[in-house]
Amino acid sequence: MLVFFVTLTFAIVSLIHGRSYYPQTPDYLKCRYGKYFKDIGQRPTCNPFAQSCPSGFFCGGGPADEQGFCCKSKNPCKLGNPYTRNGDAPHCLGANGVRCPRGYACIGTKTSSSVCCRGCTYHGQSYQPRQIFQNSVGQRCTCGEDGQVTCSNSPVTCRANGREYKVGESFRQDCNGCTCRSDGQIVCTLIACETNCYHNGKKYSKGESFPSTDGCNTCTCGSNGSVGCTKISCPKFCYYRGRKYTPRESFPAIDGCNTCTCEVTGGVSCTEIGCNPGGYVG
Repeated sequence: MLVFFVTLTFAIVSLIHGRSYYPQTPDYLKCRYGKYFKDIGQRPTCNPFAQSCPSGFFCGGGPADEQGFCCKSKNPCKLGNPYTRNGDAPHCLGANGVRCPRGYACIGTKTSSSVCCRGCTYHGQSYQPRQIFQNSVGQRCTCGEDGQVTCSNSPVTCRANGREYKVGESFRQDCNGCTCRSDGQIVCTLIACETNCYHNGKKYSKGESFPSTDGCNTCTCGSNGSVGCTKISCPKFCYYRGRKYTPRESFPAIDGCNTCTCEVTGGVSCTEIGCNPGGYVG
């Protein structure tokens, strides 16, 4: 009876003071920034005096050649430290992962090396504080430091070449391909542009001008290797008795006593003055 009373009193005191008398994780097994993914759920596999850890990790083994976990050497969170329990940052992805508390988001690509960082969870996706992204309706959203996501009322667009492009829309700029990103920025390929132009089998240098094939417009070789031409309506020539005449040009009619004129439409109009007999010249 005395033993039961002492045990009950000890338990009550423990609850009042909020203490836990369960075995604590040794300091050399704690990883405040997370563990190497292959070591989660398994016995410690690294030894500070024997086995090395991957790049970016160090062995958290004990000072007396005790084995330990491969711990992350740098804080993976952009704001503050990861969520920890008893000084150890548990992983949050996968079937055995912890559920991140409010104001934290699960950050990490490897199932067992992920940790809970201060951030946001939005439609099942995790985002770091200050990270900008696009939601399903094309709005620009920002992850706040308080774990809340705020989105703009208007869709994200990119502006280039004097017009707007939707997120994901691609377009050509000079000789490169560009795409509008979800953060409103434009990313383009970096292909060196051709400095020469080829037109009708001839080669032209950048900035060089030359006549177009219609004979009345001018073309120029652009910096991206493309040819641009003016679009002036070309005059229509007239043909009369095997000769070519320009618009509004006058010339003798076949009868030798009337005058003809080349119209801008390409037709020929002549006066109809009566000729003297014998005035015809063949």
